[in-house]
Amino acid sequence: MKRLCLLRHAKSDWSDPANDDFSRPLNARGKVAADFMAAYIAHSPYRPDHVLCSTARRASQTCTPLAASLGEVPVKYIDALYHAMPDDLLTLVRDAPDDAETLLVVAHNPGLVLLAMALARDPENEVALRVANGVPTGGFIVFEFPEANSWRDIGEGQAETVFFGRPRDLMAATKA
Repeated sequence: MKRLCLLRHAKSDWSDPANDDFSRPLNARGKVAADFMAAYIAHSPYRPDHVLCSTARRASQTCTPLAASLGEVPVKYIDALYHAMPDDLLTLVRDAPDDAETLLVVAHNPGLVLLAMALARDPENEVALRVANGVPTGGFIVFEFPEANSWRDIGEGQAETVFFGRPRDLMAATKA
C-alpha cells in the first residue's frame, strides 16, 4: 500500500511588494505553523520516508524544519511543483521512487486541493468533504492507496482520504 501526504506551504508574508510571488517568505505566523507541523508530521503515523518540495521560497521554508525533524529522509526540491496543477502533480508523484511507502508533497493551492478531490475514492467521505471546503496554509492531507504497490499504479478516484488537519486545529488540540 502507498500513502500520499500533501502539505500546503505555511502562511507567507505579503508586506514587501518588491517580492515576486515565487520569492515570498513565510511570515511570523507561518514560521510558527511550519515548526509545529514539522514536529507533528515527524511524530505522526503519517511520517514520510520521502519528500518532494516546491522550490518557491515559502514552500522550501515550510519544508526546512520538517527536513530537520525527519533526519535522513530524502527531500527533493522540484521547480515544477511551483503552482503545479493536478495532472502535473500526479505525474511527479508517479515518478517517485517505489521504495518510498509514504510520500509527502509540499506545494501550493489550487493544485493541491484539486488533486485531493481528484484522488478521493469517496468524495462524500467526511474527511474528503472537509478538504473540499478548502485547504488553508499549512493544511495537511493524507491518502492511502490500498491496491497500489507502485507510485505508477495510483490514479484518480483510487485513494481513501484518511486525515486532514489544519495547523490552528492541531495546535489547539495539543493545548487541550
